[in-house]
Amino acid sequence: MCLFLFRDDQMFVHPWKGIIANIPTTLQDGKHVGESGRKLREDLAKKGFNPLKVQPLWNRHGHSGYAIVEFNKEWDGFNNAIMFEKSFELDHYGKKDYYSSRRKKDKLYAWVAREDDYYSGGLIGEYLRKNGDLKTVSSKEAEDRRKTSKLLTTLNNTLETKNQRLQEMQNKFNEVSSSMSTLMWQKDDMIRAYNEECKKMQENAHNHFKQISLEHERNAKCILDQKRELEQREKELLQREAQNENETKKLQHEKMINERAALEQKKADETMFKLAEEHKRDKEKLHREIIKLEKQLDTRQGLELEIQRLRGALQVMEHMNGDGDADTKERMEVIQDELKEKEEELEDLEDLNQALIIKERKSNDELQDARKELITVSI
Repeated sequence: MCLFLFRDDQMFVHPWKGIIANIPTTLQDGKHVGESGRKLREDLAKKGFNPLKVQPLWNRHGHSGYAIVEFNKEWDGFNNAIMFEKSFELDHYGKKDYYSSRRKKDKLYAWVAREDDYYSGGLIGEYLRKNGDLKTVSSKEAEDRRKTSKLLTTLNNTLETKNQRLQEMQNKFNEVSSSMSTLMWQKDDMIRAYNEECKKMQENAHNHFKQISLEHERNAKCILDQKRELEQREKELLQREAQNENETKKLQHEKMINERAALEQKKADETMFKLAEEHKRDKEKLHREIIKLEKQLDTRQGLELEIQRLRGALQVMEHMNGDGDADTKERMEVIQDELKEKEEELEDLEDLNQALIIKERKSNDELQDARKELITVSI
């Protein structure tokens, strides 16, 4: 606000302007030449008047000896203009001094441009009418109040709209966060169930192999006992001089059967060792498949989370796209493309996972068949 008091009806040229008169000029090549506007502006700036620029007025004879000082159009510019005028008045180089002196001193005269200057003839009036208009201090204050009120109303409306949008975005964010938390819980449950199922399969396979080993040991012990018994009977028969030919043939036949049984047992041993090796390889392969499935499960969960995040982001962008912003639409298209790509990746991963499950089941069936065959051979 201004620091000086004026009549309510007193009119000034706006944007605020000052007038400098009696600028010394010299005649060069038939033209009047005077001090430059830049030099005058620097001199006024050193005195603290902060002019924006100083515009010398020229006519067909050259420099007219007058210049217009441009000040900031706000109230600080008005205060600088009045201080500029008062400074010259205190030294008796104001407007009244300029027009009342018959012999003007070799000094600059200056004042603030008012209504009479605005409507004056010559270069000063022409420049002022072309580059400004007339305002009273009270009208300027009223205009600033209207602008301030309008600005505050606009800012309040904008703030209310932004707060509503912020609340809506917060609600959307809470929904997406809740959905992601649910997905994380579901993922943990699926991983826990999957790990328990794998552990159960491994325990079943171990117990089944242990049962086969025990059954094989029992069969081998039984055959060994039979062999020892036959050897003892052979020894007894050899010692008995009264052994008849039929008993000898029978003993030899039983011995042959025993040797064949031992041979079959040896083959069964070799088959068992092969099966044990295959079981070990199958177990290692199953372990690799489990690790692979766990990685695929993590990838799948990551893709599902990423798809959920993209869908949430897309919903937020669709909600924010009420203003039809081109950048927002372009960002929505990018998110839609990325969402489609992630969904396709998830479908491919599902197909691969299903194929692996089928392959694993087939391998388990083959292993069970081989174990059954070994049990049959051992018996």
